[in-house]
Amino acid sequence: MIPEVNRRLILSAASLVLLMGAAAFGQNQIGDIEFFGYTNFANPNQLRKKLPVHAGDKLTDQMKAKVRQAIRLDTGQEPASVALICCDARGNSTLFIGLPGPTTTHISYYAPPKGHERLPGNLNELYRRLDRAIEAAAHEGGSATQEDDSRGYALFKYPPAHTLQIQLRKYALRHRTILLRVLRNSSDVQQRRMAADVLGYARESQTQIFALVRATHDPDATVRNNVARALSALASSNPRVAAQIPAHNFIAMVKSGVWWDRNKASFVLMSLTKTRNPLLLTELRKEALPALIEMAKWRDVAHATTARIILGRIAGIPEKQLWPEASEPTARPILEALGVQ
Repeated sequence: MIPEVNRRLILSAASLVLLMGAAAFGQNQIGDIEFFGYTNFANPNQLRKKLPVHAGDKLTDQMKAKVRQAIRLDTGQEPASVALICCDARGNSTLFIGLPGPTTTHISYYAPPKGHERLPGNLNELYRRLDRAIEAAAHEGGSATQEDDSRGYALFKYPPAHTLQIQLRKYALRHRTILLRVLRNSSDVQQRRMAADVLGYARESQTQIFALVRATHDPDATVRNNVARALSALASSNPRVAAQIPAHNFIAMVKSGVWWDRNKASFVLMSLTKTRNPLLLTELRKEALPALIEMAKWRDVAHATTARIILGRIAGIPEKQLWPEASEPTARPILEALGVQ
C-alpha cells in the first residue's frame, strides 16, 4: 500500500518541507496511530487498543478496510475518514482516523463541475519534473528541503526545484484567465488540481484570492488541499494580503472529518493568526478550540505544530516563547496556558 503523502511539514518558524514521492524511501509501516473527532467515544489510548493494527505493523492493501470495520463494530458508527500519511522522522506512515464526534463537522461541497476547459501547454510534464526534483531534495535533506513563501508562492532552496517553480510562476502569469476557468468549471479533476496549485503562482489579486477561497468547497480533497496551500503562502507573505482572506471557511475546515482539510486549514489559520487579530482569536476560541486541542495533542510534533501555534496565540503566549513550546514532545505548556487539560 502506498500512503498519501503529507506534502508540507513544519521544520521551524522559517521553513516548510514538501515531501513528494516519500513512499520511495519510507519504511512501509505504521509509525503511529492518531485520532480526531473522538469526543463522546473514548480516549485515543483506549481506541488504539481495540484496533486490528498497531504501530510497527507493515502496511497492507486491506488495512484501511479492517480499521473501518473495527471502528464500526466498536462505536456503531462509520469513521469519518481513515488516512495513511507519509512520513514521520523515521520514514514511517501515520494512520489518522477521523470519528464523527462533536468536534467533526459535515461540510457541504459543490457538485462536480461539468465543463470541458483544459489547461494549455505541457504542464503535465513540468509537474512530473518538479515531482522528481522535490523527491531529490527530500533525499538530500538539510537546507535542500527549505521553502520560501515570502513572495506569496512556494520556492524551494534546492536549485532544480526552484528553477521549475519559477517556470510555474511564468506559466501562471501567462495563463491566469484559463487557470481561473479550469479551477471553477473543468470536469477533469486532475486539471482542477493543477489549476488550484498553479493559480497560487499567479499575480496576487482579489480575483485570484476569491477563486481560491471558492475552491475550498470543491468536491475533491486534493483540490481543496492545493488551494489551501496556495492561500497559506499568500497569507504568510503579507499582512495586507492575509486581511483579504476570510477565515470562516478554514475555521469550518479545521473541524472537517477529512484529515487533509484539517491539516491545510490549520496552515492557513496559522498564517492568518500571525497578526493576532483579537476578533479572529476570539472566533477560533469559540468555534474551533476542541478540534484544535485534539490536533495539538498528536504525538508527531510535525503534524501537531500548526494547531499548537494557533492555540498559543489564542492563549497570548509571546511569539518568541511560543515556537519553542510548540516543538516540545507534548502540548502541555500551551494547553496549560489555555487553562485546559
